[in-house]
Amino acid sequence: MYLGMSQPGAATRELAFTASDRMRAQSRSAVQPANPFVESRDQIRDRILAELGVDRITLLKLNPQARIESEISIMIETARRTPPAPIRATGNFVDLRV
Repeated sequence: MYLGMSQPGAATRELAFTASDRMRAQSRSAVQPANPFVESRDQIRDRILAELGVDRITLLKLNPQARIESEISIMIETARRTPPAPIRATGNFVDLRV
């Protein structure tokens, strides 16, 4: 019975280098993802805060009314920049046989 590299006298070193070369070649020619990178809502919110020059600690230090107004404007801007969720068509099977 032939067991490949475990057979006495098999050239393991050359096979190991060939396998590693193949792995490197495959990693270089990897297929790019079909969908571009999509930011999460938290990442978009953090980017908006950075653009405004505000961090989360500063928001916490505001008085309650100012904080609510700030959070509302940040939530509106986050919702505006967030891409819409993909539409998933769902249907019900209706049996019309009589």
